[in-house]
Amino acid sequence: MSAVIDVTGQTRRTRDELARRWAQVLQDPVLRNLPFRMELNRWGHIEMTPPASPGHMRIASRLAFLLRQMLGGDAFTECAIATSGGVKVADVVWCSDAFLERNRSALATMQASLLEAPDLCIEVMSPSNLLAELAEKAALYLEAGAKESWILHEDFTIQIVDGPGQREHSQFRVDLTTLRSALQAL
Repeated sequence: MSAVIDVTGQTRRTRDELARRWAQVLQDPVLRNLPFRMELNRWGHIEMTPPASPGHMRIASRLAFLLRQMLGGDAFTECAIATSGGVKVADVVWCSDAFLERNRSALATMQASLLEAPDLCIEVMSPSNLLAELAEKAALYLEAGAKESWILHEDFTIQIVDGPGQREHSQFRVDLTTLRSALQAL
């Protein structure tokens, strides 16, 4: 695929190119053991942030477990997704059976990143995050095919984002009150 020209006239990488670049980054022995969380920006350059805290990962793991229980399908943490804004790593994703079937090959072959965002992509807010940064990632997940994206705030409120904007209730069969109570009980 050819590169995309952005509004500044600069050439940026396509999603396919970003996915290939991400696979290269993951294979680099120098980068493999760095104590940072890595993502790629839209130009294919590495962006590093501090690793998630144990508390953050505990919340993300519990959220994945609860979503799997409530919705079926599958849910997991740390999912790399090739978006138009770079390869972004969602803290938690939930995948319907239809999504799992469409992406069977990518998931079975341990592909470095998905080219289609799972149905639900979630970012768990940390002290090192800016809300605008997470809102941008949520929009990128939607553009890459997610049906809905959430931002889980530090007080366990859930900001639901979908194509038209924000909403109070999820389009998925999730009892947000039960979900929030289960996370607060950690």
